[in-house]
Amino acid sequence: MRVLMAGAAFLAAQALAQPRFDFDATPGQLAKDVVPSEYRLALDLDPAKEAFTGVVEIALKVRRPTESIVLNASKLTASEISLIGPGSARSMTATDDNTKRQWRIGDDRTIEVGEYRLRITYSGTVQKAGEGLFMVPYMVDGSPARMLATQLEPISARTVFPGFDEPSFRAVFAITITAPTAYEVVSNMPVKTSEPQGNTTRWQFAPTPPMPTYLFAVSVGQFDALEDSVDGIPLRILTAKGKKEEALYAMEVTKKVLTYYREYFGVPFELPKLDQIAVPGVREGAMEDWGFISYNESNLLYNPANSSIDTKQGVFELVAHEIAHQWFGDLVTAASWDEIWLNEAFATWIGGKATTRFNPAWEIPLNQVLWRQRVMSGDAGPATRAIRSGPVYETAVFDVFDAVTYTKGGAVLEMIENHVGREAFRRGLAAYFRGQRLSSATAGDLWHYLSQASGTDVAAVARSWTDQKGYPLLQARVTCSRGGQTLKLEQQRFSVDGREDKTSRWQVPFAVSAGSAASRGLLLSERSQPFAIGPCTDSPLLVDSSAGFFRVQYSPEHLHRLAKTFSKLPPSARLALLTDTYALGQAGRIPLTEYFALLDHLHPARDAATLVLYMQVESALSNLHAAVYGSPAQRALEAYAQRKLAPMLGRLTWTVTSGESAVEQSLRNKLIEALGKFGDLETLRRSKALYAVERSGGAALDPSLRPGILANVGRSADAGVYSDLINRLAAATRVEDGWLYATALSRVEDPALARQFLEVMLGDTVPSQIASWLPGMVAGNLKNREMAYDFVLGNFQVLAGKHSEYTRPFLLSGAASGFNDATRATALIADQKRLLGDAGEKAATEAAAAIELKSRIRVRESASLATSLSRATAGKR
Repeated sequence: MRVLMAGAAFLAAQALAQPRFDFDATPGQLAKDVVPSEYRLALDLDPAKEAFTGVVEIALKVRRPTESIVLNASKLTASEISLIGPGSARSMTATDDNTKRQWRIGDDRTIEVGEYRLRITYSGTVQKAGEGLFMVPYMVDGSPARMLATQLEPISARTVFPGFDEPSFRAVFAITITAPTAYEVVSNMPVKTSEPQGNTTRWQFAPTPPMPTYLFAVSVGQFDALEDSVDGIPLRILTAKGKKEEALYAMEVTKKVLTYYREYFGVPFELPKLDQIAVPGVREGAMEDWGFISYNESNLLYNPANSSIDTKQGVFELVAHEIAHQWFGDLVTAASWDEIWLNEAFATWIGGKATTRFNPAWEIPLNQVLWRQRVMSGDAGPATRAIRSGPVYETAVFDVFDAVTYTKGGAVLEMIENHVGREAFRRGLAAYFRGQRLSSATAGDLWHYLSQASGTDVAAVARSWTDQKGYPLLQARVTCSRGGQTLKLEQQRFSVDGREDKTSRWQVPFAVSAGSAASRGLLLSERSQPFAIGPCTDSPLLVDSSAGFFRVQYSPEHLHRLAKTFSKLPPSARLALLTDTYALGQAGRIPLTEYFALLDHLHPARDAATLVLYMQVESALSNLHAAVYGSPAQRALEAYAQRKLAPMLGRLTWTVTSGESAVEQSLRNKLIEALGKFGDLETLRRSKALYAVERSGGAALDPSLRPGILANVGRSADAGVYSDLINRLAAATRVEDGWLYATALSRVEDPALARQFLEVMLGDTVPSQIASWLPGMVAGNLKNREMAYDFVLGNFQVLAGKHSEYTRPFLLSGAASGFNDATRATALIADQKRLLGDAGEKAATEAAAAIELKSRIRVRESASLATSLSRATAGKR
């Protein structure tokens, strides 16, 4: 308690900056003078057409006299507008403000305070990219088919209907859809009636609870449906015809996590049904629309005969994440885009908890440490932001849907949970849902309920993590005097570019342990603070960063003591030591050779902890390879990587056996691809041989080996192999297979064939949701990085026209991802600015920061690494 109260005045002042939800005070472009309560929305939709028509009638409350009603509309054309008030109807016109994506509706007369209905008849356009109401072309049994689907978050609802398209404007939706009778229509709520009307059917749905516009969803198509129920809730997973059996695993996951969340939160699922749909192309990722969750097919379907273990794990994790949003985001909605982390960080956090609960052998807590590393690298650079980074303008709203929001936000919540205690945290969340049900929330609301449940000032700790950039480096000094051990921690912001920042300060919950002794939870609240740990021990103290979002740097002597006991440390401690040492070496705070010295203590074994540690090694060596590529250290690193990784693959063997863990299968595949990239001749030979057997009609590649093997085959492809892979890509009817073959083709090293594959992106062979990321994938084969970048520059307008507003900024920045020269970072920012203006700034600055980090490592470390790794490979360390 003494530590919690330290600096109480400072912490109380911080907490005041996070007020609770107030509708009128919530930021946004729309005024609060006019508020909707209900949308009666009727749409005429036909998958065969590229346009649609609609009528929306919005129940409004005018709270103050106004000259016009301002709402959101984009890419729509109004044909008739009327305002219906007590006893009269007024004809209105709309002035279109394209820059704000708004209509200003009025008739040059004052609209007085009162209740009205605004009726708008309009038409719109079906999109080709995965935003708004979009078209999905696909194949069924060799014949073309189409469906319509929606992706409205964050600001695409206004392309489907005029409305108040900001999160705080919750309203009821009463939806009617007319579509050709051959198609089924699905939306957020159950069907009330479906009435045939000649060649069309009119579908009417039950009204929704009050919800924001971005959660409206509709799909029109010919579906197969897998049906089940849990806790009395009807469940369906909709697929393209012939694929519903591949939804069996997702249905199993759905039933588990729905029950788990109900029990964990103490709050039931709100709606009378839950549908999910596997969209066979176009859309990216998934979307948590209330009662009707939408996924790209590859994120929801799992076929044991064809899918890898990574696909299976991905399905569980994403379904758990999206269903969590039915509480975080749908039942309670972030008040504004400024607070979107409340939706996404919580879904990340509880989704990981659910995945761990049902799959303990997957080692999710350890894997989460690995997933955070890339985010931590970016968050330690100049192109980062705070989780709550201030006003989010609609022109930059996509910028906050990033790893800082999702991954860092989830990690911060885990730290807070550990700090206040799991049961108190859980009670606070239950109160949060009850208190803010069918409303909006801010960070202030969350801290209010958590503080009440825990009896601590949660905001005081939380704000230091949510409202400032970056994260701390804890410099640890351990002393032993008169039989007692003292740990002194000094914090500063961790930086990968050498910048000093000793003004930022965090409230850091952490755990310290020695050897096999139980860890002890503490809180660092000052810039520099000593902690009396207890009696001196033979085992060195370790501050476990694996359960937090910070780095730890020990004195050289203490680091060497830890290294000597490395194999005896708990798994999380070993992983924390590896990741921190590598990050400190990247930043130039210690020699990178210290990381390789730790690796001397890591040897092949099949226990889960060792497998995850090898995943860290594979990732670190791959990242370092990209940094030193083209320098004297490149060949030495490749030889070292072969020597370090090949024995682990040998221990696993190339044979998948019954009862193997998911971690074993995943690591084996990663090692196969990595060793191929590092030039291991035996791995490349064996990959080609297994592929040749399958290609000639023999045994098919094991699904758990297929991605790595095909990547290696693609890397060394000749014209015949390239043609085979292109044909497989063109014939693929499963999105997962499309990703598989496109990834293999992106690895092609032959310049002529790589150029040929890039040209394919200009046509329709590669689905748009895959093509968006291909320039970066091709640039990942470092031999072709210049070609990939020049190709995007030369064809930018054609490529940009195929992609959504969200994915467009990643075309050029992704193509630059293979560079490790700081001059290319400068060029990227200039090129992106010229092509996309401010819309591409964030993606470019983040990519440029990553290039600059690699450049610094190459310049600083290549000579010493070339010498030390050559000696290590020769056994002379």
